Amino acid sequence: MQGQLGTVAVTIHRIPKKEYCGVVVLSRLADGSWAGKCSKCGADFQMDQDARFEGQVRAMRN
Repeated sequence: MQGQLGTVAVTIHRIPKKEYCGVVVLSRLADGSWAGKCSKCGADFQMDQDARFEGQVRAMRN
């Protein structure tokens, strides 16, 4: 499935009930999860495989 989705996705780091912090560039890992860092604060992000998120990535690519 990695070949279908590519290896990069972009999302926003949002601080709950406050504001947007920065952009997070996520890279797809070999196990199908996603990892990246916020461009502004440097916070690490890790996402497990998620069919809904992967559907959104596919929709943005089309």
